[in-house]
Amino acid sequence: MLKCKINIAVYPLLFLLILLSALPSYSCTVIIAGKNTTEDGSILFGKTEDDSGMEIDYLLHFPRREHGSGAYLQANVTGLQIPQVQETYSYFLDACPPTKYSNMVINEWGVALGSNGCKSKEGSISELEKSGQLVDGGIGFMLRIILAQRAKTAHQAVLIAADLIDQYGYRPSGRNLNIVGPDEAWQLQMVRGKHYVARRVRDDEVAVISNTFSIREVDMNDRDNFIVSPDLIDYAIDRGWYDPEEDGDFDFAEAYADEESHVNNSNNHRQWILAKALSNNFSVSLEQAEMGEMPVSFKPREKLSVEDIMDVLRNHYEGTRLDKSENHRYSPHHTPHTICRYSTHKAAVIQQRSNMPVEIGTVIWRALGQPCQSVYVPWYLGTQKIPEVYKKKPYYRSGKSQTELMDDEATNASFASWHLNFPYWKHRETDVNTASCIFHALGKLVDANYQDNHPLIRKRFDRMEQQALKMQPLVEGKALELYKEDPQKALDYLTEYTSNQALEAYEKAQSLTIRLMNQ
Repeated sequence: MLKCKINIAVYPLLFLLILLSALPSYSCTVIIAGKNTTEDGSILFGKTEDDSGMEIDYLLHFPRREHGSGAYLQANVTGLQIPQVQETYSYFLDACPPTKYSNMVINEWGVALGSNGCKSKEGSISELEKSGQLVDGGIGFMLRIILAQRAKTAHQAVLIAADLIDQYGYRPSGRNLNIVGPDEAWQLQMVRGKHYVARRVRDDEVAVISNTFSIREVDMNDRDNFIVSPDLIDYAIDRGWYDPEEDGDFDFAEAYADEESHVNNSNNHRQWILAKALSNNFSVSLEQAEMGEMPVSFKPREKLSVEDIMDVLRNHYEGTRLDKSENHRYSPHHTPHTICRYSTHKAAVIQQRSNMPVEIGTVIWRALGQPCQSVYVPWYLGTQKIPEVYKKKPYYRSGKSQTELMDDEATNASFASWHLNFPYWKHRETDVNTASCIFHALGKLVDANYQDNHPLIRKRFDRMEQQALKMQPLVEGKALELYKEDPQKALDYLTEYTSNQALEAYEKAQSLTIRLMNQ
């Protein structure tokens, strides 16, 4: 393997580029395609993670665990403890410390969870604690971990979440939690306190969301497609957020979303371009979108592929009046409100198929850094080993190590102790060669001369990406044959294939980084 250490003393320009990019963004974008809208009948769940642009991502795996009678789980930083179940399922965590919410989770059953922050009109934590809507501070980030530990299906996860919110309340101002499994997908939109609505993504539609609530119509009587807090509408009326006589039919987003966020171009432009890029009949104009009139979903013009979702997550408004890059003369990542932007540190397309074993049918196509400057690598759910450069922790802290905290059996709050009480850790020079750091550095180097550098890296990465997509039926065909003979042989095969793909991507990124540094 090619060895390289990026020393900021030797490459001050790179260091300056990284510092200049470290501007908060918090603009995660999600698209979910129902199984009848896709070429292969899969549910496709695409998501970007956007924060400051300085984040480092890595993969962790948590095995199944047995818990003793009377065990509890720490659910937040303020001390809320909830009863633990007897057995928790295994899951992968796509971790991004020190952020508390830019972390996707997928468990052994293929239940995938990832979120969008959505500011609400609700009051402060202290106000809701006084009113009883938050118990000991309520549940925040740990909700997705609890669901991954306990749910076999997306629907079951929503029911568990609703029960927990009814008991303890939800802590952040507002959030959309996407819950996607091989059979169905849901979007759970939660308001601080005990109010929420979950909507099933229909099989014939594509749902999109940025960072404001997107669910509009709510049918309180349709339990197949909605799971709703009992007093959702009455509470909105009491708070003066909804007047049936003046406002007509209840609109959840209109009633509960923070008004400024609901019409913020950072949100509505991203939702609008997703729909315009994939639908010829999308009738909402840009001006209407800017007024907060985006629907929860749309119908695509044709059946969608994994590659279609990959491409749309690389969008910079090309071909529209919103594109400010002058045909990529300048880096498009500083164009306001793009999907792929300077602060994007990870993107994924999760392909969920229910017609084969979940270890083979669930594939996480994962791209580190800005997806337009990166390559989507297929990670099969059956993978049993993560290459060191993808799981190595590029940070340090005093006291217990991450491994000690995560493996600590003395308390059932080990994960919460590590993640919820997270300080800002420091980069360690010897660890800058982790995959996330390499892709991050490569993206900044490309941005310094986007017009010339971007075609260079795309030529290398496109070739690899296309080959992986082309090989997918052959890889899975062999895995299915092995699975019939012995499931463990199939898992060993998928582990080797995934590791080889991930390491090839890492080595390509490393080589390109060295080339751009030295040109």
